[in-house]
Amino acid sequence: MPDADDVVELRALQVRAYGRAGALSESEAARLQELEHARAGESGSPSAVEAPDAPQVPQHPVDLPAAQPAAADSQVAESGDAPPPHRESALTTLRRHWRLVSVIVVAFVLIGLALGWSLFWDRGAAPMQLSAEQRGWHDAILASGDFDPGSLRAIDEEEGVVIWFATKKDGADVCLVLGDGDQTAPACTTREQALIQGVSATLVKVVDDTQNYDVDAQMFLTADGEPAVIARSYITVPQSTTMFASPEEASTAASLATETGWDRRSIMVAGYDDGVPIWVGVDKEDQRYCLAFDGSMPDPPMSCDDSLMLTDADRTLTLDISKDGESTRYEYRFGYGQQYLTVTKGLGGEDASGD
Repeated sequence: MPDADDVVELRALQVRAYGRAGALSESEAARLQELEHARAGESGSPSAVEAPDAPQVPQHPVDLPAAQPAAADSQVAESGDAPPPHRESALTTLRRHWRLVSVIVVAFVLIGLALGWSLFWDRGAAPMQLSAEQRGWHDAILASGDFDPGSLRAIDEEEGVVIWFATKKDGADVCLVLGDGDQTAPACTTREQALIQGVSATLVKVVDDTQNYDVDAQMFLTADGEPAVIARSYITVPQSTTMFASPEEASTAASLATETGWDRRSIMVAGYDDGVPIWVGVDKEDQRYCLAFDGSMPDPPMSCDDSLMLTDADRTLTLDISKDGESTRYEYRFGYGQQYLTVTKGLGGEDASGD
């Protein structure tokens, strides 16, 4: 008795043989004949047996006679050759084992989803762990303000300063609070304003008579109302707008002012070469811009602009340093346009190449 797979294969061969654009190879025609004979032997009619759950094949108008199967039958009869042994097609094999294939496919899909989930799932910001001392700061801040109960929580830390988030007026206002135990710097605004431009706060820590440590933080609210913070810290010098990355840089700037006669208020880091700062400043005596390498050594390598500081056009300061047979050129573009430092490394002085 033909099984369901044979019925499906028979239907497919019939559609190709009797359809509008039907065409069969000799082996396919022989296979069609074999299947039709099997069905005829079962019921006496090629169309009498219907396999359960067999897919329904659309019926097409028959414009061409079934000449190709008949021709194949006559050729087989005349030659006396037996029909070639039936080879199960890949499609038939796939249909026969469709349950196993489905299980394998589903397993691979689930494995892929699990890997993607483990690699890319956003687990959210983990709560910040506070020390016993910092928990004391929390209680002091909570007691000093009129924040909503349970809303004050630590979300970040920058140079020993804890950054807190809180709300007021039943969540209508949001607050950014900086605190280090000695002082607190709160800043609050409406939730709507925080969604538009955020809220910022600054806490200034005194290092000594010549330096302050400034901690800046800016907080934004995400679409679901959660705080996201950007924080930075830097050294500032009283009576100057210059900022330094560390107390060591601020001390180097003070040494440069003594060694070179530069105006201390003008000294700043133009850029870095492998961690070594490249300094720029204005000579107090002739008001020229100067560029210096490192600055931590006595009499550092330096070059100065020949023109006056108030010249309208943008200018470039160039400083060449040779070490171990390698020449490095530092070019500092300054003036009324954008200021930037370019570092070019290479061998042979003027033949140096590469950025």
